[in-house]
Amino acid sequence: MSRYAFCEEDFKISGGMRRIIEISNRLVDKGHDVDIIMVLDSSPLTCDWMEVKAKVIRLGDRRDYDIAIFNHAPVWVAMEHIIARLKVYYWLGFEGAYMKSMPWKDAYREKYFIVANSPWCAKMASLMYGYVPPVVAGGLDTTLFHPVKVEKEYDLLCCCPGDRPEKGLEYVTRVSELLGLRLENFAGKDLPQEKLAEEYSKAKVFIAAPIIEGYYQPGLEAMACGVPVVMSNAGGNTLYARDGENCFLTARNAGDIAYGVKMLLNDPLLYDKFVTNGLKTVEGFSWDKAATEFEQLLTYELAKTI
Repeated sequence: MSRYAFCEEDFKISGGMRRIIEISNRLVDKGHDVDIIMVLDSSPLTCDWMEVKAKVIRLGDRRDYDIAIFNHAPVWVAMEHIIARLKVYYWLGFEGAYMKSMPWKDAYREKYFIVANSPWCAKMASLMYGYVPPVVAGGLDTTLFHPVKVEKEYDLLCCCPGDRPEKGLEYVTRVSELLGLRLENFAGKDLPQEKLAEEYSKAKVFIAAPIIEGYYQPGLEAMACGVPVVMSNAGGNTLYARDGENCFLTARNAGDIAYGVKMLLNDPLLYDKFVTNGLKTVEGFSWDKAATEFEQLLTYELAKTI
């Protein structure tokens, strides 16, 4: 068994943080010794939205490790203080597309083992490193995300934090205005995890307009809940999104998204096709699979350091 460290800044709700918790929990279940190191002294050591099985500690309480992982470029500074045989930069997105601070870019100059969370991320990583790194795709917990029999209260549902323009709230709001349909945004509603499937299931259509995503978890969650999806092509979501088969994957503009929504709502056969194919798509994703692939890949690389 190995000693793992995940270096994080906080436990704020995000698809990336869900991935870290789901994988680290399963590594603990497999018998590994796992720490989650909070590199910011101001961040709490508890998570109030998911169970965390790993030990959560401060940077000053770190030990030595077999494998240390970080997934946000600025954390490379803390990685310099971590003793580990194998240091891993887990690419959850292409931060180089928008970061401007030179110290952040230094993360790309260090010699870490690179793992990408989607083929698109791997392709972007190749721009920085000159080779395509291995991919460990994310998963989905079908005990949390599944169809729930409830009334359709919302015409449209989105998950777009208002303080993050890159998530596309202005675009989805414009879609609802163009079509005269009710839009519900569950970002910031602080829903318990066990209520998310019900929230998704209340919607006729899930819409999204992110500009760049390494994966985009909400799109897959909506499919798992039997809700058809119309969203912009954000790169990483092409791992599971198939335009015209299980969703509409559009350009990032309100007109194209609105057109897709209108087609769905006016064509029951197409609507049912997207629901059925979305549920089939989800069958290929599990956190157990993701954790096992992550473990096997890093164990193989760790053996090379002996």
